[in-house]
Amino acid sequence: MTNEANSILLEKIAAQIQQALLLAEQGDLMGSEALYLEVLEQEPGHPQALYGLAQLAGAIDDQEVKEVLLSQAIEQLVDKTSPEQKSLEALWLTELAEVLFKLNRPTDAMYCLRQCESLIVENLKVPFES
Repeated sequence: MTNEANSILLEKIAAQIQQALLLAEQGDLMGSEALYLEVLEQEPGHPQALYGLAQLAGAIDDQEVKEVLLSQAIEQLVDKTSPEQKSLEALWLTELAEVLFKLNRPTDAMYCLRQCESLIVENLKVPFES
């Protein structure tokens, strides 16, 4: 794919993500889901689309599905080096921890929170004293 074609695809995906967010805010969860799935067809594993689907699962209180989708979204950010991506990963890990607490899995939730803490410390490059 050429740089221009890739740029056009990225712009299209960004617009679809924004539209999906708007539809979800308006209560059109099915329309939002359809857009996220379309994004995933174009770019499998797209973290924002997976996260959006996780939010939709949370909106209907399906914590098991939300856990799976959040885990998949986080996995797409692992090993990314930009501070923004690490911050996003940390934020999503805290959300995953909340889901795990709701699913009565406190040990797994605490593990997520420790990962989150590690990412934040790494991102800030400041030693953390406990």
